[in-house]
Order: sequence, then structure tokens, then C-alpha cells
Amino acid sequence: MQNRTILAAAVAATVGGLAQTADATTYAATLTQVALYSNSGTSGSPFNITSSTATWSYDDVTNLVSQTGGTFNARFTTAPVTTLYRILTLGLVIGNGAAATATSFACAEGNFGPGVGASICGNYSFGANFANNSTSSWGPGTATSRTIGGDDVALGTQESVARLDGLSTVTWTGTTLILRNATCTSSCTTAAAGFNGGQRWTFAIAPVPVPAAVWLFGSGLLSMAWIRRKVPA
Repeated sequence: MQNRTILAAAVAATVGGLAQTADATTYAATLTQVALYSNSGTSGSPFNITSSTATWSYDDVTNLVSQTGGTFNARFTTAPVTTLYRILTLGLVIGNGAAATATSFACAEGNFGPGVGASICGNYSFGANFANNSTSSWGPGTATSRTIGGDDVALGTQESVARLDGLSTVTWTGTTLILRNATCTSSCTTAAAGFNGGQRWTFAIAPVPVPAAVWLFGSGLLSMAWIRRKVPA
């Protein structure tokens, strides 16, 4: 009777372990591309992410991608030496069509905007006097602030983590994950991907090792076989 009780306990422990480990799989992910849709690059113009040190993980149940370390550093350019702006984040979480969150978010102005009389990060023009009379800032955390002065003109909301809201899975093959929050206005053309707003993020997913549950199940079977030999027929 005692051995039968031990056998039942072994079965319960094995099944319980499987239930706990089968809930979700978290994958190591490598960001391979971030592309921006616009009227001048509707097929998705890529950011330069060679300076990024961010590491990532992907949860296949929540469908969220989390920045697990490093600094996400993405530089958007119009030419190799012409930078529109640079995005810097810590602790970014995106995906599942939800609002993006982060520990911190900042936008660094490039050398393109001032040359054409505008702030790309602040999203405003310098007005007729071609002088920057406004200020924009980022932080602490993901907070943003902007004050429009002089004859400067706001062109829209300033760059913020909200640009990453609504990223959803469009492709998930087990080795490649693509998120997108692309949009289309009346001026976009379907011939060139059909979008002129939003972004596309592509991740390479590391192969998944044999889940711990498999080893647990195997060891449980061995234990049950050993116990069974001890149970009287």
C-alpha cells in the first residue's frame, strides 16, 4: 500500500511539473531590423541599429517582446552621414497590439532637421525666421515636454514611446518574428507596400532547447518504473 502511495505521488509530481512548465515559452530574440514607413519610403526604410546593445526576449503566450538589457539605439538616416534622429530606450516592452512601455525613452536630434529649419524629434518647424525658438525634452522615464515659441509651428506630436503603440505580430515562424503597426492614409500607394506610417520590427528567434518538462517527464517515468517493480502484483 505504501509503495502504491509513492507511485501516485510520483505521477502527480510529474504531471504537476508538466503543467507548470508548459504554460509559456520565452525565447531569446535578436533584433535584425527596424523599418519606418513614410511617403518617401513606403516599403520600409530601415533604421541603423549597429550601435544598439539591447538584448530581447519573446513570450509566445503574451506575444510581448521585452528589452532585457543594454540600450536600444536606433538611428534613422536619409544618407550614411545624414541623421534625422536617434531613439534610445531602456526596458522597452512592445507587442500584442498594446501600448508600448519603457523604463526610459529619449529622442536625440540629428543633423538633418536644423539644416532644413525643423526639429525632427520635437516635430515642429522653425518658422519664417529659420531660428529655433522652441524646446522639447524627454524624461524622466517616458515623459515628454515641448514648448513652442516665437514663430515656430508644431507639425504634430513630438517623438515618444507612443510611436511604438499597437505593434502586433504579422509573422511568427518559430525562427522569425515580425511586428508591425503600419498605417495608411489617403496619400499612400498600395503599389509600395500600402503604408506610409508606423514601423516594422523584425527579430531572429533562437532555437528553443528541450523544455525542462521533457526531462522531468522522462525522469518521472523512470521513477515510476522503479517503484512499480517494488509494488506487489
